[in-house]
Amino acid sequence: MTGQQMESFASRLGEQWKALAPYLEMKDADIRHIESDSEDMKMRAKQLLVAWQDQEGTHATPENLLVALSKAGLSELAESLSNDSEGGS
Repeated sequence: MTGQQMESFASRLGEQWKALAPYLEMKDADIRHIESDSEDMKMRAKQLLVAWQDQEGTHATPENLLVALSKAGLSELAESLSNDSEGGS
């Protein structure tokens, strides 16, 4: 995922980042660290995505993020993300 995709998605994810975290295979300790690190929801969402990208490497793709979003019951966000990636922006 590009930095621009992550920025855009983090702002949409906002406070729902915590619902998504377990589906990105984040450990409780990682989640607590993100929570203690920042009060800002967009920043927390971005930290989650960055941590996921660090953890997954080349597997941190928009497609895999869409799967995690769907499993987390965040299908509206999944749709907005897939619309973004199809737009090629």
